[in-house]
Amino acid sequence: MSVDVNPGTDFLAEQVSVSHSPIRFVVDFVKSTPRIDPSSQTTRLISSHDVVMMDPYLVKEFLSVLSDNIGKYEKKFGRIEKPEALKKFEKEAKKMGKKTVKQDYFG
Repeated sequence: MSVDVNPGTDFLAEQVSVSHSPIRFVVDFVKSTPRIDPSSQTTRLISSHDVVMMDPYLVKEFLSVLSDNIGKYEKKFGRIEKPEALKKFEKEAKKMGKKTVKQDYFG
């Protein structure tokens, strides 16, 4: 038997949101890039999405594999921590009275 594999394209996600229904989880990877509109010289933000839908069992297995790989990564390269720039941004937002709320997405 011959199998053809389409390797797809690389996609660098800057945000990810997760939602679910009774039968599936939806993982939406988002990339945003600024573009300059040549006609008006204004900046536009272009948002691209790659969506993955998975059944609940597969999501649970994926979480297990991801957790295992994070452990191996941290053992080899050190603890994964929030970037300093993001910590600074959150600290400044807090000073201005803006709450950072845990949401169903990160990025």
